[in-house]
Amino acid sequence: MAKTVKVTYDPTKQRVVPVEEATVVTTVVEVPADEQGKPIDTTTTKRIQEAIAKIKELFPDYAFFFDADAGGFGQDIRDLLIRAIEGNFTTARFDAEYKQTKYYKETADKVKAWNAKTPAQQAEETAAQLANLQTDYGDLFDFEGADKIVADIAKNAARLGLTGNRLKNFVYAESLRLKPEGMKAPTLETSAADQLRNLVKEYGYQLSEDEINSVLTGKADRKGIVLNNAAVVERAKNSAKALYPHLAQQLDAGLSLDDLFKNYRSYAANLLELDPNTIDWTKDAKWTKAFGTQQTGPVSLADWERALKTDDTFGWKFTNQANQQVSSVVSTLERAFGLIR
Repeated sequence: MAKTVKVTYDPTKQRVVPVEEATVVTTVVEVPADEQGKPIDTTTTKRIQEAIAKIKELFPDYAFFFDADAGGFGQDIRDLLIRAIEGNFTTARFDAEYKQTKYYKETADKVKAWNAKTPAQQAEETAAQLANLQTDYGDLFDFEGADKIVADIAKNAARLGLTGNRLKNFVYAESLRLKPEGMKAPTLETSAADQLRNLVKEYGYQLSEDEINSVLTGKADRKGIVLNNAAVVERAKNSAKALYPHLAQQLDAGLSLDDLFKNYRSYAANLLELDPNTIDWTKDAKWTKAFGTQQTGPVSLADWERALKTDDTFGWKFTNQANQQVSSVVSTLERAFGLIR
């Protein structure tokens, strides 16, 4: 039985070689071999190389399929191109078979356009995308080894033609996927994450890492729900209504707990002689007494003043106003008993 050997066109070597010697395997054919297993059918190998050369000349948009990278696709498209050249396919036949390839079925139009660009064009677009990412998402890649990660993300974002929210979600998702082992999720340290936290802080709600990552990456959380800003605000509002059901009407009207607390904060700051910025009900639970309970309902300002003065946790007795009132009372008593003339 005659010996044969499988050969392929290797784009890294720019010639046809035995499959086992190829760095990159493209179209594979079986040809006769000598006793040492070397291909001897020079007609076949020459035919493949001539077909590929003709493809690159006549159809430059498809030439990238025979480059080393080849866009990560299998050989079905390469086989089709060679068959089309050798068989003198009509345009209609080529289009019909082309639309049945894995490449056509699984690749978006923007990716196809990207793959048809020259390496120089791809490099230029990648560089532009990289500059954008470094400007808009610089805080996301502030760690050792991030340069390679952001460069890979930039190339893929350019390849996919992403913009707007799709770009944002992709960047955050990829930064999570590609982060070094053992590193805290980079998304949690970004200004976008801080903005999310501040968005729901007004309701006294603390976002989990899972919720933040879902909003930023556009991927489902552990409950299988894809979150956005509106969804986490709604969660925060529902949480607030569960804690303070008597305030549900105000919350449904668009007010946050922090909106409702503003007047109480100003009143307390004035009475207790404090900087209003130091009064934070989300960090010190004593201030949440201003919201009242389901039994008492919302607290009136008169009741709030009474609570501020009588509840020692607020420290009213240490204010200048309190000391002046004490001095006035003492002075009045002394006068009443004739101790002061």
